[in-house]
Amino acid sequence: RHNYTPLLSQRTTIMAPSIKLTYFDIEGVAEPIRLALILSGLEFEDDRVVFKDWSALKPTLPYGQLPIMTIDGSEMKTQSGAMLRWAGSQGKLYPSNKLYDIEEAIGLIGDAQKSWGPSLYIAMRPENYGYPQGYNKSDEGIERIKTMRQNWIANELPRYLKYISDMIDKHGGKWIAGEEVTIADCLAAPFLRRFTVGGIDHVDANCLDGYPKIVEYIERFCALDGIKGRYKTGLGSN
Repeated sequence: RHNYTPLLSQRTTIMAPSIKLTYFDIEGVAEPIRLALILSGLEFEDDRVVFKDWSALKPTLPYGQLPIMTIDGSEMKTQSGAMLRWAGSQGKLYPSNKLYDIEEAIGLIGDAQKSWGPSLYIAMRPENYGYPQGYNKSDEGIERIKTMRQNWIANELPRYLKYISDMIDKHGGKWIAGEEVTIADCLAAPFLRRFTVGGIDHVDANCLDGYPKIVEYIERFCALDGIKGRYKTGLGSN
């Protein structure tokens, strides 16, 4: 006869992980992760790096990039997409029965981001697009940036907004990948909302006003518990 205590009878205390997310003091690629952590009910240290400290920090990072995440003091974790999925898996934002729909939506938003990227980043790093350093400050460069951004907003943005609207309709009219909020919404909402904040040269902050379904979607997301009151400008702000 063996002394045996069933595991289920043992009292177990599960400690919440200690999470630190490090990124610049902007929304950028870390904002979807922050949102997923909040909606998953996970407390985390929101470590914001000021740009004057970046040159000293960069060589200490695995790939010389932000964001990074540490969990319970572990080694630095990298790649924003992996962080987003991990954060979602800790709550109910990345359910196994909706993986394809979520990944399909994430892919669509990724396509939109890649399409918009050259119009945005040519003003920051023109040498990445075959132009000399300083081109973004020349008369020709300034005009090119203006033309690229205005053309994208006029021609490409409406196309992606229709795709996103159709996806919302397909999944019940509230969220982009299902009847409940997922990490795909944590990615989509801040990407779309950014166009309405102002501060992007040659982009009208009212450019989404003609798309009420998209406006309602962003406002619905920003009214969620934990998110409401987070933003001070743009759609979804108070």
